[in-house]
Amino acid sequence: MPRLSIQRLFEDRRERLGLAWVAGASGGQRELTNAMLSRPGLGLIGHLNLIHPLIVQVLGASELEYLERMGEAARAEALEQLAGGETLCIVVGDGLPVPTALERAATRSAIPLLAARETSQQVINVLRPYLQGELGEITSLHGVFLDVLEIGVLITGESSIGKSELALELISRGHGLVADDVVELQQIGPETVQGRCPPMLRDFLEVRGLGVLNIRSIFGETAVRPRKALRLIVHLEFPAGGQYEERERLATRSGTKTVLGVEVPTVTLTVAPGRNLAVLVEAAVRNHILMTRGIDSTRDFIARQAAAMRAEGGDDPESRGA
Repeated sequence: MPRLSIQRLFEDRRERLGLAWVAGASGGQRELTNAMLSRPGLGLIGHLNLIHPLIVQVLGASELEYLERMGEAARAEALEQLAGGETLCIVVGDGLPVPTALERAATRSAIPLLAARETSQQVINVLRPYLQGELGEITSLHGVFLDVLEIGVLITGESSIGKSELALELISRGHGLVADDVVELQQIGPETVQGRCPPMLRDFLEVRGLGVLNIRSIFGETAVRPRKALRLIVHLEFPAGGQYEERERLATRSGTKTVLGVEVPTVTLTVAPGRNLAVLVEAAVRNHILMTRGIDSTRDFIARQAAAMRAEGGDDPESRGA
């Protein structure tokens, strides 16, 4: 299960946010886990909230002013609630001095209290994607992951069907390799799954007959990508019965596949002699981009054909009852 200690969070984002450790250093080994992301009623990060708990509570000028306006007893109760509940870390932003009462509460509860040079909103903007990326659930799939026209495409299919050869042709056409054989996938947002290559396999592509190729060395730095969001799955399959037959011409073999709870569009292509799969993959990606913009070429063509047939029927005297 992905885990992240407050100490590592501090080290990773110290320079970016200008973080300083104020109190609660003994709680630096407290850990945020993937299970916390789905715990009912528990939020990830946000401005001070004393009603619904947050894992990381951020205080800016407005929140500190709100606490200051409280009566002494109410403020003490609020600070004890903040430091002693579900919260694992408190960050004071806007470059403001940390109130002594908050520092004392954090020290008593051993909860990490950090001060940031950046604004409180910037702290949230930087830490939210960082936390989601570090804590997102991880899985692995077999296939070749590519950047095709700025779209993350996972090519899947049976062993020896030609996934790596297809990937090599796409790379030679200017597209980029993310991972071959094993793709690590991690959910980094509610509707986003990101893929990357395990360190051991980075830059390498295995092609039958050629062995293992170092794509970075052969094609240059621009031929590889460190990571990419998964947007489309292209599945390769052999013809049924070993014989390729023309299917219904306007039938689109598409659907979706659930990856870490996210629905990813899929397209199935049949592998047969004479079919230029690289061109078909590029066309599938371009069509996917159009679909995301609400443009369905097949639907538009069928609608145009139906309109033409209705127009022709209207010109027939018998169809008008003449």
